[in-house]
Amino acid sequence: MDDKNELTTGKPLLIPSPLKHGDTVGVISASGPASSDLLNQGILFLEKLGLRVKTGCHLYENTGYLAGTDEQRLEDLNAMLGDPDVRAIFFARGGYGAMRLLDRLDRDSITQDPKILIGMSDITALQLSLLSRFKLVTLSGPMIAGQVGAGLDDTSKEWLVRALTEPLHNRNLWPPDSRIRVLRRGSTQGRLIGGCLSLVTALMGTLHAPDFVNSILFLEDVNEPPYRIDRMLTQLKLAGAFEEVGALALGHFIGPEGEDLGQEVDGIVIELTKDRPVPIISGFPHGHVLPNVTIPHGAPVRLDTDQAMLEVRLDP
Repeated sequence: MDDKNELTTGKPLLIPSPLKHGDTVGVISASGPASSDLLNQGILFLEKLGLRVKTGCHLYENTGYLAGTDEQRLEDLNAMLGDPDVRAIFFARGGYGAMRLLDRLDRDSITQDPKILIGMSDITALQLSLLSRFKLVTLSGPMIAGQVGAGLDDTSKEWLVRALTEPLHNRNLWPPDSRIRVLRRGSTQGRLIGGCLSLVTALMGTLHAPDFVNSILFLEDVNEPPYRIDRMLTQLKLAGAFEEVGALALGHFIGPEGEDLGQEVDGIVIELTKDRPVPIISGFPHGHVLPNVTIPHGAPVRLDTDQAMLEVRLDP
């Protein structure tokens, strides 16, 4: 782990080491219940990568819209955080439930033995909290009983494996031949933070909310109609987030009928940021549909729209 890198607050970043062939990884459910078939397919994917998989004791639980009780989900999460053999934790799926665990995480395990945590969607709440409170860099990427279990495209698989097994330093997160749209040109640098828009806004006003100052804020969402996306983005503006960010990176925005809302969201964001015209890119291949490029949540990056560059900037 490289503990020399720092956020703008001066506190050291916690950056877990990449995985090696034969490492043990954990799979748990922290949010909603997952399909057993998709879970099994996702676990098989990890095993084919040469990883040893340890499953949470309550991985297959189902308590209404939650994957087991809060105590069961928390027990699995803290057990994996505290297991010295486990070098990464993969989350089954999103839904809802991670927010209910945030106040009871095992702080000592997180800070003394940082390990890779990878997920997205509802896991955004956990990732933002871990960054805000402990400065832990996590990976925002596919879920085991979601896109991994259902089958990744070649691009998503390549970026996932690279994120898990290679150092982050100097990696350009702007995929070649991607259809990223530059809505407003410019260059800046800052922490790459964000995730699922509905979870970013749900944490506003809590101790787990992110620090937006000089950040490059990436946002995506699914199953939300345009007016609700507008409402959440307006909430961010009214909370002062758009006065603090250094740039915006918009990922996939998919409506309730599976429709691509990218163009509509572009217009909303341009309007809401006209008083402070920060650089904006859109169509970044990250979110609830494929391709889904795995990115390091909390890592310092430099964005340069003219150079098609979103480069991780860590000390070697």
